[in-house]
Formats: sequence, C-alpha cells, structure tokens
Amino acid sequence: MRITTALIAIAALSACATPASMTSWGKPGVSMTDYRLDSAQCIIEGSGGGPTQGADASTSKSGDSNQTSDTSGSRGGTNGPGGIAPGGAIVYSGSANPEDANQAAIQQRAQELSAKRAQKMVMEQCLASRGYRQFRLTPEQAAHLATLPEGSAERRAYLHSIGSDPAVIAAQSL
Repeated sequence: MRITTALIAIAALSACATPASMTSWGKPGVSMTDYRLDSAQCIIEGSGGGPTQGADASTSKSGDSNQTSDTSGSRGGTNGPGGIAPGGAIVYSGSANPEDANQAAIQQRAQELSAKRAQKMVMEQCLASRGYRQFRLTPEQAAHLATLPEGSAERRAYLHSIGSDPAVIAAQSL
C-alpha cells in the first residue's frame, strides 16, 4: 500500500507538468531522492494522510441521502408498494424522479471538485513550504514531456532535470 501511495505521489508531481497545464514544480539543486520524497510527502498531506477515501465516503453519503429522501411512497400513492417496512427500513417505490437524480449528481460532482481543489491547494502549499516554486514549461519542454509515458522513470528524470535547474527556475517561475 505504501509503495502504491508513493508511486501515485510521484506520478502526481509529474502530472503537475502536463502539456495542458504547461506548469511544473521545481527547486534549484534538489536531488532526485529529495524530489521524490518531497512529492510523496506533499501528496500524502494533500490527501489527508492517505488515499482520498474520505472524499469518496462523504460524497457517497450525501448521494445516498438524496436518493432515499423521496422513497416514502408519496409519488406512488399511499396504497403503493413504497413506504416504511417493518423494522423502519425505507422501501423503494418505482422510478427515481429524474430531476432529483440530476440534482444529486450535480451536488456530488460539486463536492468532488471542491475536494480536489482543496487537495491541490494543500499539496501546493506543502511544496512551497519545502522551497519548491511553480514554473511554466516552454513549448519545447511541454512537447518533449508529451512524448514520455506518464508515471515513467524517464518522465520523472526529465521533470527533475528541468525542475532542479536554477536557470530554468529563475527564468520560468510564476
């Protein structure tokens, strides 16, 4: 599990430098070992100490409450199959209202995006507190990066080479 988390962390730091975003994080003179360790630590901090299970659990709970909020039988009539079963269980009756389902999906997506933004902000603050600076990739750097498979050792080595170069950081910092 820890190895998987570390690999995800390294891939996430590498993902900060995709051609679409055209940015990455670097620290002049940082060793590859420190670069990988710092990225792993910041990913762990950003995810609340582990994988993003907390965000998944909270969104599924809100989705469940939205889906069960209208299963009391009111749409199916009082004589319909819906309602409260013995033992207090809610019995589902008929189809879900499409408007309710759409609203629940919109709310869940908004919560997921908010959690991702918060995670990214914590990760960026962690990197900055460790002396890393965000820098813009040149079109040439972005094009070369696009040829390297995500999560590969070559991609990490390339990002480290440009992210540890003091001249790149000085010239391309945001």
